Amino acid sequence: MINKLENRYLLVMLIVLVAVGQMAQTIYVPAMASMAEAFNVRDGVMQRVMAAYLMTYGGSQLIYGPLSDSVGRRPVILAGMGIFSTGALMAMFAHGIDLLVLASAIQGLGTGVAGVMARTMPRDLYAGAALRQANSLLNMGILVSPLLAPVIGALLTRLFGWHACFAFLLLLCLAVTTAIARGLPETRPQSSEVKPFLSRYATLISDGNFMRYLLLLIGALAGIAVFEASCGVLLGGVLGLDAFTVSILFILPIPAAFFGAWFAGRDYKSWHSLMWYGVNSCLLAGVMMWIPAWFGVMNIWTLLAPAALFFFGAGMLFPLATSGAMEPYAWVAGSAGALIGGLQNLGSGLVAWLSAMLPQRDQFSLGMLMFITALLMLLCWWPLSRRPESGSQAVTE
Repeated sequence: MINKLENRYLLVMLIVLVAVGQMAQTIYVPAMASMAEAFNVRDGVMQRVMAAYLMTYGGSQLIYGPLSDSVGRRPVILAGMGIFSTGALMAMFAHGIDLLVLASAIQGLGTGVAGVMARTMPRDLYAGAALRQANSLLNMGILVSPLLAPVIGALLTRLFGWHACFAFLLLLCLAVTTAIARGLPETRPQSSEVKPFLSRYATLISDGNFMRYLLLLIGALAGIAVFEASCGVLLGGVLGLDAFTVSILFILPIPAAFFGAWFAGRDYKSWHSLMWYGVNSCLLAGVMMWIPAWFGVMNIWTLLAPAALFFFGAGMLFPLATSGAMEPYAWVAGSAGALIGGLQNLGSGLVAWLSAMLPQRDQFSLGMLMFITALLMLLCWWPLSRRPESGSQAVTE
């Protein structure tokens, strides 16, 4: 393991890498109403852009992870960013919704490599309580980009039109790729044993505890993805708010996720208790989001208050559940990270696509889907909660 200072530097590099993908997912949210008008489609159709991104972002990780175990982390990172650049360039010149959906899918295909590395490289560098703390810091850093992206997107849209959002992403990608090519060392353990792709995944899928952690993480991200995909439509299309106001309101729940990730990294709290806090927060948020819809009520507060609570719980669960799943699998960290990140994002993308097919006249569909995802998380955590704490789940090593 390399020294602490170098670890921090690599965490910063990893945060910047993942930030590209995070911004690509949300930068155009304030412009969704304008894009729908330009393409002459209903507002709900624009959710397909985000859904396509999430599905390829998730699916591509299933290739990147095992490939990084075989050939190293650096080559797959550089290849993935090259693919993303192609997608961003296509989106800049998209003249119809179908081409924009395709461009978004290509972007997700490229930045899927960042999703893998966000789970794999911390395991290359850390173990035990240090892994939990590193994942907490990583998630806190990653959450900064969704705070900035919608504001940047709103300003670019107002000044230059929605195409400028994708021009910004292209320039950002080129800058980050250059920095990574010059400053990121190879972190794959030298002693890693190379095995066939399918045998690595078979080992992970056969582990019931690993799969429960995975389903829990899918539920957490799916709840967030559904809110992000619906937020622009409900605030802009239904409540009639302007793009800049939507961008500000969109980011308000995100600091709650930041605080959740920070709270999860506190070493004086029991891992078991923190997991319960996270799961219960998401479940309560799902109920709070759904109940107003039964009475025909929707306003800014009925949308944002439950979202903030869900983001807080998910912010806790991302580092905690990821550490619990990854801890036993240092020898196939790339494959484990790929399966977690790939299916997590693929699953959330499918839920976001389902959301686009449901009515978007109020928050009923949003509340129903957030409640279902939270219930899934509870059902996965219940059997895990009966196990004794050990490894990265302990308060201290």
